Amino acid sequence: FWLYYVWAIALSAAGLALISQASSIVREIGPSVTPGAVATIVGLISVFNAIGRVLFGGMYDKRGRSLSMQLVNVLFLITAAVLLFALKSGSVAVLVAGFMVAGLGYGGVTPTNSAFIRSYFGPANYPINFPLVNSNLIIASFGSTVAGALFDKSGSYSATFLLIVALAAVGICCSLGISLADKRSKP
Repeated sequence: FWLYYVWAIALSAAGLALISQASSIVREIGPSVTPGAVATIVGLISVFNAIGRVLFGGMYDKRGRSLSMQLVNVLFLITAAVLLFALKSGSVAVLVAGFMVAGLGYGGVTPTNSAFIRSYFGPANYPINFPLVNSNLIIASFGSTVAGALFDKSGSYSATFLLIVALAAVGICCSLGISLADKRSKP
């Protein structure tokens, strides 16, 4: 449970760190982008979050926990790489792609939470366990605070993107730890 809980905290924090800085990132990369376009570009994170929820809900059911969790981890690594490239190149189009990938990754956390809790701990205690795992957002919400502090200290959104990489690395370790625990528990 605790490995999964840390995974959920790390990946939720990565998503919230980006979301909290998203409009400012758009304005830095595309200073001439209109306010309406900024809202549309940032809104793509939410649209792809919804798509990610549907995709990952089905993926967990069909392909299992390990693939689902690792794909979320990889999507956050791709997000960071694409956004770093967007920042260096000043490309709003690349930024849009990065936000789309970020939305998919962030959208994968919530359905994985519910599927993991049910598949690992069963339906009997699901009404208690599901809200418990979703309490990860209390801790993950500090991802926004950390992202803001990183920007204030460095003056660059690169620090936020590197935070996303670090959080994805934590996620990879947690997912691999769960896989190891699964192998040990099998006779």
